[in-house]
Amino acid sequence: MAAEKPRYVVPNSVDLKAATASTVQIYATLRKALIDYVSPQDEMLRGFVGQPERIYVRSAPTGVTFPYITLLLSRTSLAAYNGYRETAQLEVQAIGRPESQLPLVESAVDLVDQCLTAYTNPSSGLIVGRSRTRNTVPMFSDPADSTVVAVLATYELYLWPTVLTSRV
Repeated sequence: MAAEKPRYVVPNSVDLKAATASTVQIYATLRKALIDYVSPQDEMLRGFVGQPERIYVRSAPTGVTFPYITLLLSRTSLAAYNGYRETAQLEVQAIGRPESQLPLVESAVDLVDQCLTAYTNPSSGLIVGRSRTRNTVPMFSDPADSTVVAVLATYELYLWPTVLTSRV
């Protein structure tokens, strides 16, 4: 059986100076912003999702330790901006198990909210975040696992990615 592919950006796998040069780098930039964010109360996500941080792209690996966070990015460009500016939806799922982890999961998403609703990264291209929608997922019933808790948040981001704005 083949080794499972990593579901996150591993150290030194992308150049974060080129924050928007590719979709992978956009994910890496946003993941790094979440990892590095320090709240006014000196809290960081690694206090909730461990070290190394369990923040994955698309889905968590098999046998993951709870709690963890997954990221999923959907990007749209409009003709009004000649395809240069995008509106993106970043879906963040914070998952915990057992049910007693719900306060931990809610607190982790509080930090994500603080980080992304005021986020601006002009290092290469531009990423700006200003709004969000957040929902605590109701308790599952059979046949799903009722011990799993989740918070789903969607952040609206505006991107001027170099992958599009550096066209010849």
